[in-house]
Amino acid sequence: MKDKKTTYNFFNNIIDVWLNEYKTIFRDAGVVTLFIIAVVVYPIIYSLAYNNELAKDVPIAVVDENDSDLSRKLISMLDASDEVNVIIKTPDFNQAKEMFKKSEIYGVVVIPADFNKKIYKSETAVVTVYADASYMIIYKQIMTAANYTIGTLSAGIEIQRRISKKEQLKQAFDNRDPLPIETYALYNPKGGYASYVMPAVLLLILQQTLLLGIGLIGGTTKEREKDHFLLPIGLEIGGSLSIVIGKSIAYYTVYLFNALYVFVIVFRLFSFPMRGNYFEMFVFLTPFLFAVIYMGITISAFFKKREQALMILLFTSIPFIFLTGFSWPTQAMPQWQVWLSQIIPSTPAIKGFLALTQRGATFNDVFYNWLHIWILLFAYLGIASLLVKKLVKKVSV
Repeated sequence: MKDKKTTYNFFNNIIDVWLNEYKTIFRDAGVVTLFIIAVVVYPIIYSLAYNNELAKDVPIAVVDENDSDLSRKLISMLDASDEVNVIIKTPDFNQAKEMFKKSEIYGVVVIPADFNKKIYKSETAVVTVYADASYMIIYKQIMTAANYTIGTLSAGIEIQRRISKKEQLKQAFDNRDPLPIETYALYNPKGGYASYVMPAVLLLILQQTLLLGIGLIGGTTKEREKDHFLLPIGLEIGGSLSIVIGKSIAYYTVYLFNALYVFVIVFRLFSFPMRGNYFEMFVFLTPFLFAVIYMGITISAFFKKREQALMILLFTSIPFIFLTGFSWPTQAMPQWQVWLSQIIPSTPAIKGFLALTQRGATFNDVFYNWLHIWILLFAYLGIASLLVKKLVKKVSV
């Protein structure tokens, strides 16, 4: 009978904590801002910022020292590309250089004075391209436009030469390119920045707002100490575990709706790729949310005031982004950073989530990422329960 009563009290306490935690959440303006408003607003703001997917019409200058029909054709082809916009054509390199220094342009293409002459002599004519490599997306667009345009013009000239030597058109094409290459951009055919970055960023938004909100609640709990509702529950057998589980269910139910909003509504609103199964996606995300919750409760146990959560957890956002491995491959990181990244739920979650939703992987393909998340879930659950138990004993003395 005693065991049955203990079990009954355990589950009854979970329900009490669960329902009470809703009051804690929705009575705290700071937590509501993080749990609701930030999750609604941030995905829209970031998605709108990257909605164009590609940087187009990057302003450049062309220094045409040749001023021939052929150089003008090259400029026309370059300007017709989607990637760049030739805003000025000038024979003066110093003028283009000054515009570059003032950030009026981001690249300079220089056509040499002997451009036309060398081509007609079947010699190599060098076209020089200067691009702002401090801004990698802009640099990529300028170099893509320049390489494609110059390569196309060069191929056309070579084919005309071969035809003039009595080669058939098909033979001229084959001889010009004896080893053609076909490339396929898988999963992100447009090479869009939003399609690349936003799925991972949206998952991180869920993690960081959840950690911050739990941190605020944890700091508030510390400030209230002995008058807090949870104190008598924590003194019972299994009380600390029931507190942690009860809190986690409340947070999870709120963030389940947040996840539905982000990965269904926002994804469809901005046409982000979704090649996975929604059911499998949420099966995968459920332990991730609980792992983040238990990690948040663990961290919040060390906060004495609610402001400390903002001061400390805000600084984790950028490190977590870089440690996940989607912005920079983990293979190129120092080994200690790779080990550190393994204790952050977003690391295995982003890898598995991107595989499921962007690459159309099966659940079996991401099983080990899912298992990794479950290990973190139980590890943080155990640590959070021990810390809550220690806190309750300390306050009750």
